[in-house]
Amino acid sequence: MARLGSGYLGTDTLKTSTAMQEILPTPPSSYQYKKYNLYKFSFMNQQDCTVIVNGATTLFILAGQGFEITEIDQPINSFVVKESGITYTYIGGVY
Repeated sequence: MARLGSGYLGTDTLKTSTAMQEILPTPPSSYQYKKYNLYKFSFMNQQDCTVIVNGATTLFILAGQGFEITEIDQPINSFVVKESGITYTYIGGVY
């Protein structure tokens, strides 16, 4: 099986959201794209929240439900939590 990823991206501690702020960091200038493309992604939230995936799809996620994709799903390049004060962690596999 061919390797898909080039590394990992994730939180280093429990984070708290700011309303409508992108949670994925901006890649360094050496990265080939302006945004990270995550072929695997797992988000775990401690409170009910609403997220916007890839700037288009709005989803409501129950506390502790989380959100996850694998390599068979559309890659994630943007993940925004609409509310402030949501505590979360995430981890992703970078193309």
